[in-house]
Amino acid sequence: MFGNQSRRNFLKLAASGSAMFTPDLFTGPAHAQDVPTLTVAWGADIDSFDPSQFKSDGAYIVQANIYDTVLGWGAEPVTGSPNLSISKPGVFIGGIGESWKFENGDKTLVVKIRQGLKFPSGRPVNAQAVKYLFDRGLRSPGYMRLIFPTMIGVTQADQFEVRDDSTFAINLPAPSAMLLDVLALSNNALLDPDEIKLHATADDPWAAQWLKRNTAGLGPYKPVSNNPGVEVILEATPGYWGPAPYFRRIVIKYASNEADRILLLKRKAIDMVVGPNSMSPKNLKNLEGAPGLTVVSLPDTNCNFLCMNLKKKPFDNVKVRQAINYAMPIHAIIPNVLYGYGEQMKSPIAAQTPGYDGSLSPYKYDVGKAKSLMAEAGHGSGPIPVKLAVRVGYAPHEQAAIWIQRELEKIGFQVSIEKETDATFRQLSSSGGHELSIESWQSWINDPVYHLYWNFHSKATATNKGAYANQVLDKIIDDNMREADPGKRMAGVKEAQKILLDDAAWGLLWYDNWARVTRSELAGVAKYWDSFERFNKMKLA
Repeated sequence: MFGNQSRRNFLKLAASGSAMFTPDLFTGPAHAQDVPTLTVAWGADIDSFDPSQFKSDGAYIVQANIYDTVLGWGAEPVTGSPNLSISKPGVFIGGIGESWKFENGDKTLVVKIRQGLKFPSGRPVNAQAVKYLFDRGLRSPGYMRLIFPTMIGVTQADQFEVRDDSTFAINLPAPSAMLLDVLALSNNALLDPDEIKLHATADDPWAAQWLKRNTAGLGPYKPVSNNPGVEVILEATPGYWGPAPYFRRIVIKYASNEADRILLLKRKAIDMVVGPNSMSPKNLKNLEGAPGLTVVSLPDTNCNFLCMNLKKKPFDNVKVRQAINYAMPIHAIIPNVLYGYGEQMKSPIAAQTPGYDGSLSPYKYDVGKAKSLMAEAGHGSGPIPVKLAVRVGYAPHEQAAIWIQRELEKIGFQVSIEKETDATFRQLSSSGGHELSIESWQSWINDPVYHLYWNFHSKATATNKGAYANQVLDKIIDDNMREADPGKRMAGVKEAQKILLDDAAWGLLWYDNWARVTRSELAGVAKYWDSFERFNKMKLA
């Protein structure tokens, strides 16, 4: 936690109006103003530097800045906002891989590795190092061990091929629409194989324990200080292969309380608040037009939904689930909870995802229709007691729960709102312990079949929080996981949306906006598919 004395001194400095930057520099309170420094705040922390096994948002933000991937997502300027960019589907840029091409009927991807790159240890970055990265992802515990076989059909390490020192290939059983996105994931970041092996043990052959607090990669920044609960400091990597970042130092201050983050912004003690859910919609609205600050907001792929546990009565009844969808007061939640920083969910996939069709949903707020469906389901008598779980600290979910409680009680439920810590919520959510809960899901790969698999396939037991199972939908997902014909694939995605809407698999709520508050002069802010900041792209306008 942020030590009381450190937090008090930091806020005292902010409240005093002491400048943490000159007109030309951003600097942290504890550092000389010798290099351009970006000072930001977050409410997260780092649980691990291992890209395969981290859990916290803070860890992802740091890893997105200290590790390189084989490819990256491109970002294009937002019309009318020259200081802001956003990723577009199918737009990629080179990373460790300088160029790439498909062979063998698009079943083989061949990547040329940039020449002359070296890890901080001085060891060369070559195709053998890239293969080690993919072998580690496939065989070590973590995200890629699930993604490689499920999403792109790689089940054996020999499908990753070293052709020569600068040529790496991936051999798939069938073409994959998701392959390039997989290569852009920060979870699939390049690590120095020899450095990892130095710290491996018989019980930990991939050095995951060592990587919790150490790094072994190549990226635009390197961590030089990690004081949990206080601050993290990154500095630009000397001799980095890419363009030298404008900001040579990044100071990330821990401020767990949103009110503190707002104070720091207003006092110009920080220059940006980073990370998802870092600012509530109400406070974003209040900061619009604040002197020296800019609120940026873009449509996002983050889905917020009412999760109904289909293994618990009465949510095993499709008419009950349909009734709940007709009772959702989204018309009130958008202005009164989100303050416009979100849009109504009309499909179980995001509006920014290829294949989205917002015309398919029959649901609109209609209490009469909801009551009629409840009666058809045989629930016309006494109230049905149910617990609605929300995470403590995420204001939109806590506030939306009150609106939902009121409407569900109109159609025959007696709702008690259960506020749970993040750890408790996650544990119960993953184990099927909730009856109703308000959940968020963002697919780091912005692909409809990726999204459908993890949320609705009967085999995705850890992430399919409502325990939804439909053999017809499973087949559609399986058939289109590696469908090469875009037209056929999108037809399958449309059919999947129809099935899920008919089955009322989720209580449809809203899609978040991606929103950040920054110093007005800050340019180069970009929203990528994973929604995490890349500091090396930022500069002063």
